[in-house]
Amino acid sequence: MKILMAQLRFDARRLIIRNAAFQFFALVMPAAFYLLFTKVMVTGGTTAQIALFNRSYMGSMIVYSGTISTLFSIAQILMHDRERGLLRWLRLTPHGVVPYYRSIGMMSLGMNALTVVILGAIAVVVNHVDLTVVQWLGILGIALIGQLPTLLMGVGLSFLNRAETLSVASNLITFPMAIISGLWWPISLLPSWLQVIGKRLPTYYVNDLLVNWGTHGTLKLIDLLGIGLWVCGLLVIVSWVIQRGRPVITYPPFLANWGFTID
Repeated sequence: MKILMAQLRFDARRLIIRNAAFQFFALVMPAAFYLLFTKVMVTGGTTAQIALFNRSYMGSMIVYSGTISTLFSIAQILMHDRERGLLRWLRLTPHGVVPYYRSIGMMSLGMNALTVVILGAIAVVVNHVDLTVVQWLGILGIALIGQLPTLLMGVGLSFLNRAETLSVASNLITFPMAIISGLWWPISLLPSWLQVIGKRLPTYYVNDLLVNWGTHGTLKLIDLLGIGLWVCGLLVIVSWVIQRGRPVITYPPFLANWGFTID
């Protein structure tokens, strides 16, 4: 626990407190999209339909927030650390890279939880979304669990050999996945063959869980199973990729500047 707390303090200083871009993409953009689509671009419909859309689209933006955070910010952070030799050095310590990845994962989930709070506050204050305490807690839990597949994807993408390649791969995965899984508009508007693909993506499972829980207070077993299968499959792949790295004796000089030590 001591090592994990030291890693958390180290990563928080360099990745959140001193990284305005990380905060912008993780918090501001999803909130802006939510306001844009619910207050500016929405047209027509009854009061009940608009209320349902405001509630459902909040869930979609929560999922989208977690996706862009993990496939862009987290992936870039991990790649940057690997290129600077931090991971090579950590592999030589008695604790290895496990605390490091736990710290990054916990920060990512914490930022996603903050996104839920911000989007929820906007939904309540601006769009008058009315949910019970149990529903809000359920939305928070679903958002955190549902982010695990994309978080693992981000870890895997960070092992690409060039930053340019990572940028292209992140764009090619994030935006098509958001469209096909129905985060930007109803999946029923897509061709049937695309719907088949979209309904097998992790973002669809999470969004479907959030919509059903937020509107009816129910959960679909198929969605939970789908998320579980994605997590298990990606965990195997990412674990193998991480273990491939060979330790090289090197001490990154920037560590001293952040005041990070390992006992």
